[in-house]
Amino acid sequence: MQAQKAGPTRLGLGTKGQDVDSACSRRAIHRRILLCSVAVTACLLSVHTAAAGVAATSSSRPLHGRFLQITDIHPDEHYVDGAAIASSCHAGVDSPDDLRDFNKQRPGLASLSVLSSMTLDDGTTVPVGVGGFYGAPNSICDSPFALANATFDWIDQNLVDKIDFVVWTGDNARHDSDNTHPRTQDQINMMNNAIAKRFLEAFPISPVTGLRIPLVPSIGNNDVYPHNIMHPGPNPILQHYSNIWSEFIPDGQMNTFRRGGYYSSEVIPGKISVFGLNTLYFYIHNAAVDGCKDEDEPGTEQMDWLENELASLRKRRMVAYLTGHVPPEKKSYSPTCYKRYTQLALQYQDVIVGHLYGHANIDHFFLLGKGKKSKKAVVATTTTRTRKTVLVETLSGDEEEIEDIRDIETEIIDYEDSEEDDDEEEEEEDENEDVSDKIDVLEEEDNMPFHPLGLSTYLEDLWKQYSSIPKKAKLDKYAIVQVSPSVIPTYYPTLRVFSYQLLGADRIDQDATAPEPDNLEDMREKREERFQQELEQYFADQLNKDLPWDNSDFPTWGGEDEDQDDDDDDKRKPPKVRHPQPVPVSTFGFPLSFTQYWSNITLANLDPDNIKPEFVVEYHTRDDYGLQDLSVASWLDLARKISKDKDLKATYLARMVVQTGAESLLSLND
Repeated sequence: MQAQKAGPTRLGLGTKGQDVDSACSRRAIHRRILLCSVAVTACLLSVHTAAAGVAATSSSRPLHGRFLQITDIHPDEHYVDGAAIASSCHAGVDSPDDLRDFNKQRPGLASLSVLSSMTLDDGTTVPVGVGGFYGAPNSICDSPFALANATFDWIDQNLVDKIDFVVWTGDNARHDSDNTHPRTQDQINMMNNAIAKRFLEAFPISPVTGLRIPLVPSIGNNDVYPHNIMHPGPNPILQHYSNIWSEFIPDGQMNTFRRGGYYSSEVIPGKISVFGLNTLYFYIHNAAVDGCKDEDEPGTEQMDWLENELASLRKRRMVAYLTGHVPPEKKSYSPTCYKRYTQLALQYQDVIVGHLYGHANIDHFFLLGKGKKSKKAVVATTTTRTRKTVLVETLSGDEEEIEDIRDIETEIIDYEDSEEDDDEEEEEEDENEDVSDKIDVLEEEDNMPFHPLGLSTYLEDLWKQYSSIPKKAKLDKYAIVQVSPSVIPTYYPTLRVFSYQLLGADRIDQDATAPEPDNLEDMREKREERFQQELEQYFADQLNKDLPWDNSDFPTWGGEDEDQDDDDDDKRKPPKVRHPQPVPVSTFGFPLSFTQYWSNITLANLDPDNIKPEFVVEYHTRDDYGLQDLSVASWLDLARKISKDKDLKATYLARMVVQTGAESLLSLND
């Protein structure tokens, strides 16, 4: 059996548009002025108008009000059609040693993957799972080139002329799941280069406008070697991506990218900016960096840059989508990075209209915010972190991703800021934990039977999070993170197409008196001044109430002074920070819905010569969930319904694992 080879890729070429100035120069002076004036006026008007649902930008690129999110392609150059799933689909079934370990089997596998059989030494005939031509759904195998090419072919035939930009959230190389085929940096670079060229081929320069639609890639944890590890930049890895992504990263952002691997792209000039974040600098499993606490850490620098960029967009009355690979889950990010991200998500709700991520492979959403923790939730938080003996319910075949899913906590909803001491203890606890321990757990448990503990624990906490939302929740206290499932058939291959508002009203400032700093230094100074004023006012108010302590001995926020009785009157809280209201739905660029597509490659595997994978609609957020838009209010309402309606929860769970039946061993109970 021969491994499939990657097909050739070709860069899409286009012709430049006509030069309006040269045309005008052939006319008389007065004629030129008249016609050019009319043309300029028409261009200005076209920015604010739309005909038959199609708008235009200043560059005359037609807008459709849709964009694509694609994530976790994971092409595997060693994939072999008909190989044993036990070998990560890299080797044939030649001996009993090739039998797939049951810990790598998922429920429903017999109906999803191509099956073979083998006679053991004792004469027993047993089924053996093998990969098909287009992949092995519900398994640990990565994507064959055939699936990657079929995905791009479908995009080319069905989406290229119907979308305005692409959000591409990383992981363009195989997992390091087979010790007989260890990954190398050269292989990772080769696959990322091939996928980048495939995107350029799928989205060529338009011969009409001379433009390519914007593509916004971000680096995944498997796009580096060793996986998860990226040292502060500049470094050779970032230099490599700056070369192969030069067509995607705006010229003005290239220096920022070379230093940190992150950037922003005005996909609709003056209207919508999409951020491609480097989540590896926030990732708890990146041992080369140390969170977002120290000023010289790359995570801190990225957060500072992001805050400055968001402040600038607020001043320009634009909206932003934050995108990246690893979602901002509490135990996926360093505690300091998680806290900073959450603060920015709430502080700039009048700018940010979406948080779009990949990595986990399961289709779901979760909440960021400030919520009151019950004692029950705190207990769940401490027990969730415990390592069980079974760590085999993989979401991607990547040991760190398993740990991420198992570690999600209800504590990500926390209305009041936790005490500083608690934050420091949590920081110390997490950062002192050896990342290699997590890898060892997976390796030790490779021979254990299948058990759904990992995903079950994740869901238990997710259901608690949904059910914790009050009936009259304050919208400015929440942000929604949407996690898209993947192309790799961890379950079934998927794509997601968003629709956004084209005919939005002009932006209105939520707070006309809010400071609008022009640079990071001004922003920090003004923030410190404002905070100092709030503290002075707060202390003045408390002194008027005859506080039992003097100004030289203030207690820790949220705590108690050791000289005071345990009395409610003596418990002081810091001034509450008011967050801006979320962006109105009527605003240009606001996300209205998305359509989730999936491909049943099990059918295509039955006759690959005659059946090619097709992506069909799995669900639409408006038609199948009743979401009128993708606002915070709509998501909170859906979360409440899921927590109360068992049938809806079952439907949501089936879609979470993309119709594979993998939810059959999972509990719907809270």
